[in-house]
Amino acid sequence: HEALALGINFIDTAEGYGTERIVGEALRSYPREQVFISTKVHVEKDGVPSSPQEYRERFHGCLERLQTDSIDIFHIHGLSAEHYPFAVSELLPVLHELRDEGKIRFIGVTEAFAPDPTHEMLKLAAKDDFWDVIMVGFNILNQSARESVLPWTRRENVGVLGMFAVRRALSHP
Repeated sequence: HEALALGINFIDTAEGYGTERIVGEALRSYPREQVFISTKVHVEKDGVPSSPQEYRERFHGCLERLQTDSIDIFHIHGLSAEHYPFAVSELLPVLHELRDEGKIRFIGVTEAFAPDPTHEMLKLAAKDDFWDVIMVGFNILNQSARESVLPWTRRENVGVLGMFAVRRALSHP
């Protein structure tokens, strides 16, 4: 509530964080159009890739926990280069359907930065015209995205959210 009172209206959460329910409860008293919600769902659940139907159901779980009827940015979360082709062929069509239904405004993808500090998945994503937003690891100790990812996002007008800017860099140098 304090963040919203100070004018911060971008709220980022994820199925895997376990915070969607409390975020939904906290935002319940605010007009939906005053808050920009970003959430994420991993390709896998319990080590098994989700079917398109399971992924749709997991998305609807996000809506339920967040107590909203739409998500501003919905990301495929922590996507590896290995799972990128599966996500594009099997899950991205589901996200396009949900966008067409008005349940998603922008489609995003977040990298698995810890095991992929050279942004291999995002280099694959840069070859496609699917993504409205990406979440990229970028910090004082690893600025490789400056050359390998950010030129693509600027050229193609893809939104960028940074992750691990301080916590990962300074706690695990």
